[in-house]
Amino acid sequence: MRAIAKQSPLFWVLVILSLMTLVIGVWQWRERRQMIAEHSRPGSVPAARRAPDFALRATDGSEVSLETLRGKVVLLNFWATWCPPCKAEMPDLNVLHRDYGPAHDFAVVGVNLEESPEQVEAFARDFRISFPLLLDSKGEVTSERFAVRTLPTSIIIDRDGYIRDSWTGQIPREAVLARLERIW
Repeated sequence: MRAIAKQSPLFWVLVILSLMTLVIGVWQWRERRQMIAEHSRPGSVPAARRAPDFALRATDGSEVSLETLRGKVVLLNFWATWCPPCKAEMPDLNVLHRDYGPAHDFAVVGVNLEESPEQVEAFARDFRISFPLLLDSKGEVTSERFAVRTLPTSIIIDRDGYIRDSWTGQIPREAVLARLERIW
């Protein structure tokens, strides 16, 4: 017991900071779980606001804008290849795009933050991504127009161009589907 008491003040500062970090992490985890549960309930759609239009080049060289997607429900996903949760959710987004896109006039669109076309194209090949991946090479759409600060961030835009839902971080495919079903 005396050995513990003789530790340097720096040791105790590190112990206290570690405990505070643990407590904050557990609190944020519980808050996020509660938020997901609340948003999965019917009738909990937040007030809609108009999504800012933009036009970005896709990895195939085409230009995609929100205006060209009007009439579809759009899941806009902000991501990067270096982001582990972004990588983890890509297969789920790909399945949603493939399985529900044509039947529900629905599109998943990935907006990559400030990476080279070669990096994004290689990622798309490796993960067999079938939805458009747009290149936000300067971060203007991500940071300025949509004020995204955390990756991944996803936004659901309705057929009329209004933001109907958004979240940061990876959530299960079933939770995304439940959110989409409220919009379809």
